[in-house]
Amino acid sequence: MQIEEVVFPPAKTEWQDVFNTDPHATPFQSPQWMAAIEQTGRFTDASRLYRTTGGRILVPLAVQTSVFGKQSASSMPHGFGAGGCISDYPLTRKDVDVILEDIHALNVNTLSIRPNPTQIEQWPENKNGWRVASRISHVIDLAGGYEHVWTECFRSTKRNRIRKAKKFGLKLQKGNSPDLVDTYYSLYLRWSEVRAKKRKLPPQLVRWLALRREPRWKFDNVARTMGQALQVYVASVNDTPVAGAVFLQMGKSAVYWRGASDPDLLRKYPGNDLVQNEMIQDACLAGCLTYHMGESGGVESLMRFKSDFGALAIPYAELHRTD
Repeated sequence: MQIEEVVFPPAKTEWQDVFNTDPHATPFQSPQWMAAIEQTGRFTDASRLYRTTGGRILVPLAVQTSVFGKQSASSMPHGFGAGGCISDYPLTRKDVDVILEDIHALNVNTLSIRPNPTQIEQWPENKNGWRVASRISHVIDLAGGYEHVWTECFRSTKRNRIRKAKKFGLKLQKGNSPDLVDTYYSLYLRWSEVRAKKRKLPPQLVRWLALRREPRWKFDNVARTMGQALQVYVASVNDTPVAGAVFLQMGKSAVYWRGASDPDLLRKYPGNDLVQNEMIQDACLAGCLTYHMGESGGVESLMRFKSDFGALAIPYAELHRTD
């Protein structure tokens, strides 16, 4: 494969065309997601479209400029999921190697590439010039459909908890209205406050850190930009929210992007299990092949929660380059 032309940033129509062709593409690699990132006012779209002898390859890339004029490029920025390559033909390791060589030469101070973990087989083993950060992501294979996932992938204990949630009368809401975003964000702050009490940390400090780590405007902005591709799911008992999650679905992939709950209510009502079941079922109905549950930060209980739904742990590498 040889590069014939590089276009940056690419036209959104051509980007969408490549995205629609790639069965592995996730919502994080879509032009709509980049638009949401740009609307934060902190990043500029510097994505690169490669027209090659094999076809078209696109790498979503966002650039941030510091107050000191230093530039950092990322695919994708921290907190906005994985990037890497999408293409309109099957990639080989050699193809990706050529693309990485070009990106490595970009005139920026820092550079990071976090690839789609389901495409890691196409990424070269030899990563000369890059600093590697080992990561693990969890992904469910949905190719068999929901009934297969329910019977063959879910652990029996997980199926029982979902039945228990329905027996307790937990109700589900889903949509992308500002009210549902507000409900989810309130659950996130509630989760932070309960954790602060358990750790005997100052509630004001923990709340400030929570607001800084996941600012409300981030969710408002993404929900507005992604439209129906983003759905907020909330499980409630007697109109009191127990658990919530943010779900993304485009093309053949769905993503569990964020989740939060009321830890006190969760001890009795398995709201998280009900929400996950609903999102997995909707992903199957939409014809998705994969359901990305993301990374767990090494937290054993969170990794077990995901594996109980049949998610496989996929080791992969994030690449960094610093001047």
